[in-house]
Amino acid sequence: MKKIYLIQHNLSNNSIIELRIKSLGSWVKYFSENWIVETELSSKEIYQKLSVGFEQDSFMIIQLDNNNYYGRMNTTLWDYLKPRRKK
Repeated sequence: MKKIYLIQHNLSNNSIIELRIKSLGSWVKYFSENWIVETELSSKEIYQKLSVGFEQDSFMIIQLDNNNYYGRMNTTLWDYLKPRRKK
């Protein structure tokens, strides 16, 4: 079952991490190093895929409740989340 995760990291402009995140599944990037990704992986599995070679860097991976969100943001983010709401 696919889940939605927020991924944040401290590696600005790192093309390796960007490619790894994009390979996880459907994604949207907002702000500088903030991503929302839809994948069947667990947060631990995501971390293990992203952190190879970057073990000393910071990553935060949180599963999101995509049925309970609100705010003001670029419409790209809302357009990404809306079809992924659980029914």
